[in-house]
Amino acid sequence: DDERMSSTSGETGSENTAEYRGWLLKWTNYIKGYRQRWFVLSDGLLSYYRTQAEMAHTCRGTINLAGAMLESEDSCNFVISNGGAQVFHLRARSEVDRQRWITALELAKDRANKKIKEVAEAKTSLERVA
Repeated sequence: DDERMSSTSGETGSENTAEYRGWLLKWTNYIKGYRQRWFVLSDGLLSYYRTQAEMAHTCRGTINLAGAMLESEDSCNFVISNGGAQVFHLRARSEVDRQRWITALELAKDRANKKIKEVAEAKTSLERVA
C-alpha cells in the first residue's frame, strides 16, 4: 500500500506536523476526466504530483487548507475549495480511503487555522506593548 501517515518533527523539534500522502484521482477536464495523482499533505498544504518521483522537481498544484472548505459528495468523491479559483475534485479508491483523507485534511485544516489565530494574537499583543 502506497499510502501512509507519518509524524515528523518540525524545525523547532517541539512541534509535530502530521503528514499524509497517497494516490487519489483528480478531475482534470471533460476530455481527460479523472487522472491518478500523488498527493502530499504537509504543514496545512495539500500538494499533488503526477508521480512520486516528480516530488523532487515539479509540483502540479497546492491548496492551502487554512480557510478551505471540504465537502463529501458521495462515498468516494470529495471537493476541496479555498473560496477562490482553486477547487480540487477528488476521488478515493473506497469509502474508507475517502474518510481517511477527510480526517487527515480536517485535522490539518484545524492546525493551520489555529496557527493563523496564534500569529494574529501574538501580533496584537506585540502592538499593545509598542
